[in-house]
Amino acid sequence: MKARKVRQSTLDMISRHVDVDDIYITRTVEQSDQSLDDIIRKRYPLVLSGGGDGTAMRVIEQMRRKVERLNAEGGDYQLPKYGLLKLGTGNGWAGLLQTPRKVGPIWALRRLHDHELRFTPFNMMESEGRLFHFGGMGVDALILNDYIDVKNKFTTGFMWKVVNSLLGYLIALIARSIPKTIFKKFAVYVKVTNLSDEPVYRINHTNGVEELPIKKGEVIYDGRSLIAGFATTENYGFNLKAYPFACVKPGYCQLRLADVTVPHVLRLAKTVWIGTWEEPGVHDFLVKHIRIESKVDVPFQLGGDPEGYRRAVEVKVSDYTVEMLDFRR
Repeated sequence: MKARKVRQSTLDMISRHVDVDDIYITRTVEQSDQSLDDIIRKRYPLVLSGGGDGTAMRVIEQMRRKVERLNAEGGDYQLPKYGLLKLGTGNGWAGLLQTPRKVGPIWALRRLHDHELRFTPFNMMESEGRLFHFGGMGVDALILNDYIDVKNKFTTGFMWKVVNSLLGYLIALIARSIPKTIFKKFAVYVKVTNLSDEPVYRINHTNGVEELPIKKGEVIYDGRSLIAGFATTENYGFNLKAYPFACVKPGYCQLRLADVTVPHVLRLAKTVWIGTWEEPGVHDFLVKHIRIESKVDVPFQLGGDPEGYRRAVEVKVSDYTVEMLDFRR
């Protein structure tokens, strides 16, 4: 797979280290269909996906559907393990797993023995028939939409390098998102309902994990929030630890709500970035299955891909897990 704007020089670098028969280059999800069929039938034990979080999610989602379909027709195929080539922009998952830049993972695979490779399982989440590892309604999706718009304005040259970096993200944030959220007083009122028979937990750095007496069908939160975000991985992108409790309890995802203003978040940018943000307006929960509702259309994103606007979404932790190549030591 290929990220939105991966340079030919990077692809040439990959081809110098990998047999050409083992490289599949596609520019759209639709184009990847035949390639993934071929990958499954060849029974590769490990697949490296080149691109950002959105690309990785699309590959994993398509692979699962294809394996299920082929096995329903009498096949006996297995899903491979996955690794990432850090070719996208935010690379939240790759940052968490400390994935080396560009072709670094390929060099590592050539150098290490099988028993030296580390794979970490991650729960996926499901919403609207999609698999993903983080998503949200609110200001996070608004910022993402603005960032994608800025990136799409430049395809080559110096500005291409700028917008495909943390600096580009900050430019979109300052030039577009902040004016929208401050001057238009961006605010979302959401109601979050528990749809699971399993316990709901509150979590924070001070008190740890606390089980709540919230039963199926009861409301977890009802009020104002800049974001209604959910994740099974800590990093959002650029090593921003937006969901520091996402991996605390297997089988659960972190739900984060924040009844604060954008200027307030900016003043606390460092603590937000490193995952230590804690105050009365921040509400973190561990949940398995929820419904989020709003009375107005709210920006929505899944896995780092903008998905338009929604008034209601249902999110649950999937039974499906993926094993990711992990370079943390």
